[in-house]
Amino acid sequence: MKLFKTLIKIILVLLLLLAMIALALVYLRPSGISPVSLIITQLAKRDYAWQCSSPLIQQPLNAKGNITWVKLQCQGVYPWGFSKKSRATGVLTINIVDANLADANTFVKPTIGGANAGSGYRSTLLEQAAFYPNAVAGINGGYFRRRLNRRDENCIRRHPNTPLDTPNHIGEGLLVIDHQVYSTNCDGGALSESGRSSLIQDATHKQWRIERVKHDTVPANTLNAIGAGPGLIQTIAGKPQIQITWEGILSTLEFSANAAVILAKDKQANPHMLFFTVDGIDREYGMTSIGMTNFIYNKIPALFGVQLVSAMSMDQGNSTTLFVKNADNRIASITGKHGTVRSIYDGLFIVDASKQ
Repeated sequence: MKLFKTLIKIILVLLLLLAMIALALVYLRPSGISPVSLIITQLAKRDYAWQCSSPLIQQPLNAKGNITWVKLQCQGVYPWGFSKKSRATGVLTINIVDANLADANTFVKPTIGGANAGSGYRSTLLEQAAFYPNAVAGINGGYFRRRLNRRDENCIRRHPNTPLDTPNHIGEGLLVIDHQVYSTNCDGGALSESGRSSLIQDATHKQWRIERVKHDTVPANTLNAIGAGPGLIQTIAGKPQIQITWEGILSTLEFSANAAVILAKDKQANPHMLFFTVDGIDREYGMTSIGMTNFIYNKIPALFGVQLVSAMSMDQGNSTTLFVKNADNRIASITGKHGTVRSIYDGLFIVDASKQ
């Protein structure tokens, strides 16, 4: 009996210590980064030993050659936690579109489903591409609701009975098109970072940046914006670093097809935006945001001769879609067992206006 009481006391002390450590991580974490983010960032820094084939496709998408599409097959190993165990990733098909935005005729624009229709606000990326006839590439956007009376894992504080009658009721991320605000970011919750990663173009200099934006807010002087997350890479003290910000997005750990938007600069300091997708099927093959971050950080600079500035994930899984005008059926990525193109809330397109 005495031994039992002693064990109980030891267990209670250990639980108290764990609770104190958890509180310390929450309230004393550096730069507002959540405990989950601290852990998965370290996992993303491990050695995946990526190896890629010669490009299956490497071609310009416009006459000036400042927009390029590359298709690769790559494989590596997934490090298991903090141990030395690993397993092969298998061969993964990766598509990347790189746009040098120094050319004034090359620009990036978001879209909304239904081509700004009064209802619906969901359509395929192919349908949204029609909004910009000179679009050469496009990628799926942020998270969204599909059904009434169903709580969404990435927007847990929104009541499931909220109607689906406005863009802000459907979209779960910031969406601004030519100053018009359609939706704002969801709240990630108390144990998450403050705000969610969003790609923002300022109205004055037309420059793009990635930053976390608090829920129900829009940064001043925003011309265009699209929110998703998690954040994957940041420039800290002048150096690009892996820094995943979980932001309360549970699908960060989804093992499937995946997508990201990357900001970079070349040796002439010209701004670049890259669209990244990896093919996959839910729980069968593909990447989590952790593995995708590792690949982007370790492979993209050498492949494209750029220095990373920042990167963020777009909606993962079956929403993953890459529109490329030169691809078969204009879709470069394959997601899901049937390879169908899913209706989505918003998208992002690279437009070559020199044809006009």
